[in-house]
Amino acid sequence: MRTVVPITSQELSFVVAPKTIDGRSVLDLSRKLIQIPSVYGKETAIAEFIHSWMDENGFSPREIDVPEHGPDIVASFGSKSNPKIVLTGHMDTVEVMNGWQHDPFGAVVEDGLLYGLGSLDMKCGLAAMMLAFRRLAESDLADHAHVCFQAVSGEERLGDGTRKLIESGELDGASAVIVGEGFGGLKVATIGRRGGSYYDIDVQGVSSHGAIPHRGVNAIEDASRVITAISDMPMSKTGGVLSDELRPLSESQTVLRISGGSWSLSVPEKCSIRVVRCTIPGGKVDISDEFVSVIDSLGLKSKVSLRLNTDPKELYYPYMTPPNSPLVQAASRVLKRIVGTEPTLVCGVSEADDNLIAHALKIPTICMGPGETGNLARYHQPEEAISVAQLGPAANAYYELVRELISGS
Repeated sequence: MRTVVPITSQELSFVVAPKTIDGRSVLDLSRKLIQIPSVYGKETAIAEFIHSWMDENGFSPREIDVPEHGPDIVASFGSKSNPKIVLTGHMDTVEVMNGWQHDPFGAVVEDGLLYGLGSLDMKCGLAAMMLAFRRLAESDLADHAHVCFQAVSGEERLGDGTRKLIESGELDGASAVIVGEGFGGLKVATIGRRGGSYYDIDVQGVSSHGAIPHRGVNAIEDASRVITAISDMPMSKTGGVLSDELRPLSESQTVLRISGGSWSLSVPEKCSIRVVRCTIPGGKVDISDEFVSVIDSLGLKSKVSLRLNTDPKELYYPYMTPPNSPLVQAASRVLKRIVGTEPTLVCGVSEADDNLIAHALKIPTICMGPGETGNLARYHQPEEAISVAQLGPAANAYYELVRELISGS
């Protein structure tokens, strides 16, 4: 694909990196990606753009079909006899929320911020990885590498694109996976994530005329008692681990949906509840017994049944890549060089594609890249924006991290 200067394995540790990737090129590519609408399920246009970009830059990209979405785009360089290092990120975004003041697809830069849907989550990270991937292929380490770039669809809808890559064997043999999600920016490295266990609770009461409710059993009223009781359950904590909000890591629980009743004047006989327990690394994934014990203690007249949804698309396992692993250690060194301070190692609070990779394939996995904290952390919110000053450093962080992993392999 390219002519490179060969070096011996003994020289790998002494290679001086070529000039850095400039922030302007990352900004320009980020703006192009933001200007292409790619709400989950409608990723075809952005996939075509990335495919063309890879092709124009001398790669031979492949498309992996993802039903109900645009295709994943995969490109690689180097020898398959070398350990494979994967750079991956998603192309899709959530829908446009109410409250935007800027054009969500305008990619406007104002007061040092790049505004646009997907600027944080995660088109700027994707652009930075694309340019790092190109620079790596041009570098003096290319002959000693096996680097794969993956742009995936459907992350915002059950991780469909990454599930397809796992199913297709595209991640087989990887020694490290770097995901470009950068919640918190370059001062942190996300080395794990909480999982998500989804429970469905069905409450069966007894119908009667609504004017004589004492003859029935109101399923909605009993369901409300269930919700109150399980909301008071204790949450497990992990000592010494911070979340990506820089708070002590613990479980959390949210009632996602409650439905029941009708428009007729009748006592509701059925009500259903969906609850998610966000689980922590090393904690229990299934707490059905604890839920049942709390519900039984209420002495309800309704019959209550509970089940953990074990569908592979609705059960996310927590994970943690060990802080002393070569991947985390290398990422810490690189981020310290680029940012100037030791990065904080955190666990992400929200399930994402890296949960799938780490659990299914047991590959060392981290997330890092451009992102925001505090009031600027407008993920899945209107007026999503990212500081432009991060973009060049993010691309160089990916570039240098892969170089370190190649040199150390």
